[in-house]
Amino acid sequence: MLQKLISKNIYLIAVALFVLSAFLGLLIRWSFVFPSALISYKNFVQGHSHVAFLGWGYLAVFGLILHTFIPKYTWNNTFKISIIIAVISIFLMLFSFPFSGYKAFSIVLLVVFGVSSYILSFNILKHLYGSNTSTKLIRFSIYYYLISSLATWFLVFVIIKFGKSNLYYNTIYFYLHFLYNGFFVFALFGLLFKVFENQKIKISEKYKKLFFMYLNVACIPAYALSILWSNVSAFFYVLGFAAAVLQLISLLFLFKILQQAFLSLKWNILSKVLLKFLLVAYSLKIISQVFSAFPYFVQKSIALKPFFIIGYLHLFTLAFMSVFIVLLLRELSKVLFINNSSKFGLFTFLAGIILTEFLLFGQGFLILAKLKPISNHNTLLLICSALLFFGIFLLFISQLFKQKATL
Repeated sequence: MLQKLISKNIYLIAVALFVLSAFLGLLIRWSFVFPSALISYKNFVQGHSHVAFLGWGYLAVFGLILHTFIPKYTWNNTFKISIIIAVISIFLMLFSFPFSGYKAFSIVLLVVFGVSSYILSFNILKHLYGSNTSTKLIRFSIYYYLISSLATWFLVFVIIKFGKSNLYYNTIYFYLHFLYNGFFVFALFGLLFKVFENQKIKISEKYKKLFFMYLNVACIPAYALSILWSNVSAFFYVLGFAAAVLQLISLLFLFKILQQAFLSLKWNILSKVLLKFLLVAYSLKIISQVFSAFPYFVQKSIALKPFFIIGYLHLFTLAFMSVFIVLLLRELSKVLFINNSSKFGLFTFLAGIILTEFLLFGQGFLILAKLKPISNHNTLLLICSALLFFGIFLLFISQLFKQKATL
């Protein structure tokens, strides 16, 4: 019964977890304006991030990979059981992290989730056929997911042996880099290219191969950009800058790919808006990484972490990753936008993203330029968090009676 319930509603569950993650984010912002001893910033941030990435991001992306790339006749109970274990683990993390933090129960849940994700990953790799660019992107996305997960096991050793040293934070950044720039970036573009293939949209294979090549070559050395804060040698600045330039070149080929796609794209205006929105966010992400290779910007980013670094994280997770997932769910008919509440929810969500980024980066640049900062900044961010939550909640509610059976 449980297996059938979860497997048939995997995308609805993913959106529900997105709503719950946004609610935790709203509580965090609430605590800045109305401090409460009941809300531990550190614990709630851990819960917020884990549910966002492992719940919303992981479930939605792996579900789409299964449906889009894995032949249905190869599906077995291992696929479904792995997802069920992941779902249960994530829902329990909703309570374990906010109330106890990174303690024994949360660690056990992460271990259970990790093992189930390995089983699912290796099963997908086993049944992933083809050598076109979209398939290569998916294959490498899973490779990078597995690489990123190594940090979660190493982190326990680091905490016991060295405590919260530079190595501790660089291990976390290792995990985040290969999850962000490896798994999610490769998987999302792999899924987009597959949608183009399924819809018979003609795109130069040469451009797709070059996009993949530059992106892939840049991925591992780009980790250097994540550790520049820890007083490393000049070599890492050079390595990070070279990787950022390679990513910038891959972005140019992505522009060429999408320029060709738009010539024969028969999407409605809503999907085109989402695609342009996430492309702008991804471009800003790449440009930000180029600037982050210079010592001046590294120092200023660290000094203004609550604005620049948090702004960058939200740029990726909300403006790029989440909007990209929503677009793919829409184009693959997993999420429907057939009523006014779903459309209103989506545009409220997009407005919340734009305003949040404006407030975070705007405040950072004002302080950097030694100008008068935005007054009531935390209150305004709280309002933006409410918009984000309300928009996602409306999107979820609109799907309750319209979500198609999927697995």
